[in-house]
Parts: sequence; structure tokens; C-alpha cells
Amino acid sequence: MPSPGLLFLIGAVSAFLGLCLALGLGLIAPKRFAQLIGGGVCGITLVCTGVWLADGGGHG
Repeated sequence: MPSPGLLFLIGAVSAFLGLCLALGLGLIAPKRFAQLIGGGVCGITLVCTGVWLADGGGHG
């Protein structure tokens, strides 16, 4: 079984490529693309921070 970090990376890259494909096909507007990317980055940051804090926040 791949590590959770590798699975997360594969999922994030595939989501990004899916958004790029939708943008290229004209299914979403460039402004909406930027909003989705920004929201995804914020979500990823929150999840990573939560996991880091659950693991001790650098103190354990």
C-alpha cells in the first residue's frame, strides 16, 4: 500500500489536471478556475496543519 503522502499527492495532482482540462475545454471560466485552485490550496493547508498539530505540532 502506498504511503498516505503519496496518495495525497496523486489525488491533488489529478484534481489539478482535471481542472486544467475543464479550463482548456471551456467548461469553467478562468476566474472560477482561480477560485477553485485557491480553495483547494487553502483546504490542503488546513488538512496538513491539522495533521501536524495532531502529531504534536513539532513538540513530539
